[in-house]
Amino acid sequence: MIDLLRADAPSEALAAAFGAEPGAPLRVRPGARAVERWYVAVALGGQGRYAAAAAVLEPLLVRPGVPVAVAAHAAVTLASHRRQLGGHAAARRYDALGLRLACSVPGDETFAADPHGSGLLAARVDALVGLAADAVGTSAPDTARRMLDAAQRALVAAAGDADGARPSWRPTVRLEWVRAELALARGDAAAAVGPARRALELACGGGSARHVVKSRIVLAVAAAAAGGDPVAAVTELDAAADEALRQEMLPLVWPARLAAADLLGRIPETARNANDGALAMSQESVSGQVSDAARRRHAALATLSVIERRCHPVGRRLVGVATGVAAQRPVM
Repeated sequence: MIDLLRADAPSEALAAAFGAEPGAPLRVRPGARAVERWYVAVALGGQGRYAAAAAVLEPLLVRPGVPVAVAAHAAVTLASHRRQLGGHAAARRYDALGLRLACSVPGDETFAADPHGSGLLAARVDALVGLAADAVGTSAPDTARRMLDAAQRALVAAAGDADGARPSWRPTVRLEWVRAELALARGDAAAAVGPARRALELACGGGSARHVVKSRIVLAVAAAAAGGDPVAAVTELDAAADEALRQEMLPLVWPARLAAADLLGRIPETARNANDGALAMSQESVSGQVSDAARRRHAALATLSVIERRCHPVGRRLVGVATGVAAQRPVM
């Protein structure tokens, strides 16, 4: 259990939120700094422990003395957790709050001394990207494009004023994810591959296991939709889901399983026969036995059931929506 009162606690909390230990057990002790509490909440959300994350995040919005940047990040993180359950409309008010907070005070307009994106500028970019993702999920692609353009302008301006400081990798990874999602939503799969690949490269450089796995999922979906080898995509999606499960990142398990199930249903019989070896190896990754699209979909529903038990009432209502998607509709 991570104790945030220990001298080395910030690095441990960062490792859980944005590093190599996303599945680490966490708790917040009295006296922890606001930013450390945010790190813990990020990691809890990455494990699908949304009720526990909300219990940490919501006080950061109202507690006196919380730095504005941390409050803004708390709002954007609450939005992200709702969006992960399919609640794009419910997420929008928190992203808008995060943007208002991040723009409410003057701050350092560079990423200097902010490698993990915890400052005001990163909060502003995160909020704009979150609003773009909300727009994609509510079928408003033009709004999504405007939000992404605004986020990109902020990043470019910051890079120009950084005086040699290296920009934070994290806000840019999120921007590239949503660029890929918007391209897919618009039916331009080829345009999704580049952003997805850049996101994976940046995430690998940043050292965040969670961001790497999500980037692998986004790239596999984009590549398959753009006409790539569907068997290779299923193999990669299964491997990403297995890694997410191993590291307790349940919110990444179920979309990877659904995407693999959808692809399996689209692979022609001739392609299946030609790739029997690779496909069988991929199928064995689900519960250790040969599987098919239905079994992967069942695995996604089982994962959502676990997440539901870790949700607050709002989250449980949203899980019902996500469960309906998993049971009835493909993700590609």
